[in-house]
Amino acid sequence: MKYVVAYSRDSGGRSALAVARLFAGGKTSLCVCTITPATWGYPSMAAVDVEYAEFLSSHAAAALEEARAFLGEDVDAEFLARSARTPAAGALELVAELDAGLVVIGSARGGPLGRFAFGSVTSSLLHTSPVPVALAPRGYRPARQVRLQRITCGYVGPGASDSTVAAALELALRHEVPLRLVTGLVRDRQMYPSLVGYESEKLVEQQVRVDAEEALRAAVAELPQAVEPTYQLVAATHWEDALDSLHWADGEVLVVGSSRHGLGRIFMGTNASKIARCAPVPTVVVP
Repeated sequence: MKYVVAYSRDSGGRSALAVARLFAGGKTSLCVCTITPATWGYPSMAAVDVEYAEFLSSHAAAALEEARAFLGEDVDAEFLARSARTPAAGALELVAELDAGLVVIGSARGGPLGRFAFGSVTSSLLHTSPVPVALAPRGYRPARQVRLQRITCGYVGPGASDSTVAAALELALRHEVPLRLVTGLVRDRQMYPSLVGYESEKLVEQQVRVDAEEALRAAVAELPQAVEPTYQLVAATHWEDALDSLHWADGEVLVVGSSRHGLGRIFMGTNASKIARCAPVPTVVVP
């Protein structure tokens, strides 16, 4: 299985390589690609066009050498330079060509360290990809020897999370790591009491928690024992608090599903966007 890494010569590109290195080895190999702008497709009388094309070629070659040095000789990877109308289009063309199962992208500049920030290129690729996209938090740098240790899957409930759990299970089996299902009960603080009073609301909240835990237990019971399935329920008033309250292993990856409006592509709903921005670990978004 090929994983495509969209690499650029900046901190986001290096973070993407660090995430891709987690998946290296075993049944997967990496294809690191640098996408340069497409130049004129026919001869031009202007010398500056030739110089520009030579500059892009030199820039791409230098970028790939840096990527090769970052990953090291022990990582199975190929390095390709492509030209395309946009970086996102070039990366997805390569995904289709290689029949890749995953594409890795880095965070935009300017976001907080340890979190993912959306930019124009990352948003374009993320919202048009037909395959899962791994988002690398800004500045993500695990130790070189760290490999994937566990998959955590965001679980909403039966039906709504079927494709997400299936994708997480496939990753766990392919990389031979444990799988954890997590449900987050995130409820904002209420500003005004309702007519039924706080006690009734607490009863409803308790029942929601009971139902969520039963759904988690049932989902875990259906998973193969080969992935050592576990589950956890967290409750908080903000997604950042919910995610920070979980224990994350070195080399852990979070898998979440996109909105059902995506129709085979990724469409980031409100919760998925918040989770991607708040997660302290790499996040894989499933179409």
